[in-house]
Amino acid sequence: MIYLAQSQFRVPEGLSAETWAELAEKEFQYGVQARKDGKLLGIWRIVGINGAAMIWQADDNDEMHRLLSGLPFFPYADITVTPLATHPSDVRLAAPAAAAAQTSPGES
Repeated sequence: MIYLAQSQFRVPEGLSAETWAELAEKEFQYGVQARKDGKLLGIWRIVGINGAAMIWQADDNDEMHRLLSGLPFFPYADITVTPLATHPSDVRLAAPAAAAAQTSPGES
């Protein structure tokens, strides 16, 4: 299953900048491993907030929860998760592109 996860982070009062920086490094390393594992497919900043939009691949809702709750920033984040399904237009738009990619140069 594919999921869109949108997060917004808040630095808790009393947490030192050094501790936050350590968490940020752990969060980065977690993301690197999730990419290598094929679980985190993409990540983008959300303009105007301290957060991210992420596309994840998980077998089911339980795995998705485990992946997100493993994030070092998880205790300091509000995360909205939306399961995604294939859109009919995506299938129709992908078919001409796939056919064009199989056409060799000079063919029409």
